[in-house]
Amino acid sequence: MLAAHLDPLSPLASRPHAFVDRSAAWLVPALGLSPGDRLLDLGCGPGLYAERVARAGVRVLGVDVAPRSLAHARAVARRDDLPVELRHGSYLDPGTDLGDGHDAAILVFEDYSVLSPDQRATLLARVHGALRPGGRLLLDVTSAARFATVREGSTTAPGLMGGFWSAEPYDGTHETFTYPGLRLVLDRYTIRAARTTRVFWNWMQCLTPHEVGDELRAAGFVAHDVLGDVAGAPHDPTSPTFAVLARRA
Repeated sequence: MLAAHLDPLSPLASRPHAFVDRSAAWLVPALGLSPGDRLLDLGCGPGLYAERVARAGVRVLGVDVAPRSLAHARAVARRDDLPVELRHGSYLDPGTDLGDGHDAAILVFEDYSVLSPDQRATLLARVHGALRPGGRLLLDVTSAARFATVREGSTTAPGLMGGFWSAEPYDGTHETFTYPGLRLVLDRYTIRAARTTRVFWNWMQCLTPHEVGDELRAAGFVAHDVLGDVAGAPHDPTSPTFAVLARRA
């Protein structure tokens, strides 16, 4: 997966790097960040955002569960003397220290929609505790409009998704299931290599801006703006994603 993150054109693990460039350049002023301010990067991966934001003089704390991605981010920060600190752990785990007093936080690549309602409440409570009063939160979300385009089905292919799932040869099956009452999608991937079979369950809940706004207000956030994406595009109700910029009360 690290290779997919670092491929500048691949949309499989991160967004294409040209978009990340635009997004990072936009979010620094959008979040009101100045040199010396502090950003919490949740699910930072190999540091694509952390690196770019830190080059603007912002101090970044990145949190992720993937050791290889963190090792890459740490090596880049050390090489370029960037103000980036990396921590291994889940941002949902109370044992993972998110710090406090941050000026802003980001959660990108639609990670918010992968979480269950209880997990989203836990996330927002933890972010609220990590931000200073008035600190801002930027996240992007899979939209309810996206659910209308999803079709159930199954596909099997050698090296499914261009070898994304394993460096060794494999056959992969991708099955999609939908749960209309919840606007919930399950993408199940079964990866069969010579000696192993692994199954990955990727859940995604498709939400509306109103639903996300209610969750933010319940967690103590106010004044949320709805955007088209985390690069500041205008909101399009027919788009498969949207972004929300909120402020801690």
